[in-house]
Amino acid sequence: MRIIYSLPETLKETEHKIESIKEHGFDAIQIPPIQPLKEEDRSLWWKAYQPISFNIGNIYGSKKDLIEFCHKCEQIGLRVYADAIINHLGADNNNPFLPHEKVAKNLRDNPDYWKEKIPVTNWHDRYDVIHHCINLPGLNIYHADIEDMIVNFLNELIDCGITGFRFDAAKSIGLPSEGYSFWPNLIYRLKKYGLFLYGEVIFEENPRIIDEYALYMHVLGNYDGTNRNAMVKYIETHDTYLSEDALGYSKYWSSDKIINDYCALVNYYENTLFYIRPNDYSWQDGRIKAAHARVRRK
Repeated sequence: MRIIYSLPETLKETEHKIESIKEHGFDAIQIPPIQPLKEEDRSLWWKAYQPISFNIGNIYGSKKDLIEFCHKCEQIGLRVYADAIINHLGADNNNPFLPHEKVAKNLRDNPDYWKEKIPVTNWHDRYDVIHHCINLPGLNIYHADIEDMIVNFLNELIDCGITGFRFDAAKSIGLPSEGYSFWPNLIYRLKKYGLFLYGEVIFEENPRIIDEYALYMHVLGNYDGTNRNAMVKYIETHDTYLSEDALGYSKYWSSDKIINDYCALVNYYENTLFYIRPNDYSWQDGRIKAAHARVRRK
């Protein structure tokens, strides 16, 4: 699976590129988060990752826009994957562990719906990772009401034509071996089979943990489990290019380096993700098209 992703384009802006995306050998396009946002502002990429509800429609597109976009992609054989933010909601401007005032009152005021207001301090400690917050108000994903909200949201997206999901911060959601059945429950309750599911499990080095996530989805991460084909690999993402901290390590890499490294990646991994940098058209480079065609002939 060859996936392409860009921020901060609207669905209408991306619509004009879908034929070229397909022509260059990509199988799917990952759209930006489509949930209502704390700040409907495209100036800073991270604002797209602070939703306020499990509804459809924001500055990137309305529900109607999404249905039309998915239909046009389906007509040319291009799959559409949604970036689903299910681990957290938008933060209060003064306290990152409190939900923003725009978050629905029935969610905001129920303490059972939220994780402890403690930041993760050790990313190698699984208890810390799955019970505490990533400097945003973490949802108690293990509460039945929250699971229902998420399932209903994802199924509504499927009805719009979405054929796969990227689960943001999947690493922060516990596994059955850790006493939590969220992932198997979720997979069972989605109304469509054959979806391409991949979860963000970055900087997880333990192959046992990676392999357990891979029982339920493909794994987007820096390290491999025992099954290479269960991975979704990348040279850079919106995090590595746009982040202002140490995570933004690829921002000074040349487009030529990105293209060459991506083509090498395609030869080795079955599933790859290519991030479109803002105002950059390197995804249309002939080397990428040739690399995609070459592996299909094998």
